[in-house]
Amino acid sequence: MKKFISVIALSIASFASQAASVSFPESIEVLAVNGLSNVDSRYLELDQGQNLIEVQYRDLFETNAEDSNWVRSEPLYLYIDLETTANYKAFTPNIVSEEDAYLFIDNPTIKLNDGMGSEKQVSLMTHGQLMTKLLLSKQ
Repeated sequence: MKKFISVIALSIASFASQAASVSFPESIEVLAVNGLSNVDSRYLELDQGQNLIEVQYRDLFETNAEDSNWVRSEPLYLYIDLETTANYKAFTPNIVSEEDAYLFIDNPTIKLNDGMGSEKQVSLMTHGQLMTKLLLSKQ
């Protein structure tokens, strides 16, 4: 029985060690991960290797004291190849106005910080850009 419990514990530990996590700011809603749409959008557990995360930028801006306006992007895609089992945090640029939000949507890039001092800038792709990348990689 002890041997069985040890094997189970090692299996769980090895599974946990192969997962990475990614957390996103409130303005980024996760719609799907690797084609699965039933995900926790604030904290994702991902396997090492290639992952495709479908997100949408959305934020509410006050235009005056009595009016506000939602700014939303179309679905955007984050393709990442996780090499380590780090706890990644995604950051958008500093977006304080509607104009900043539209500039971000026109050129959606985020920073991924691995919590160990390494940070990389990653571009989010539109559906068209993702399809183009997939089709060109097949040639």
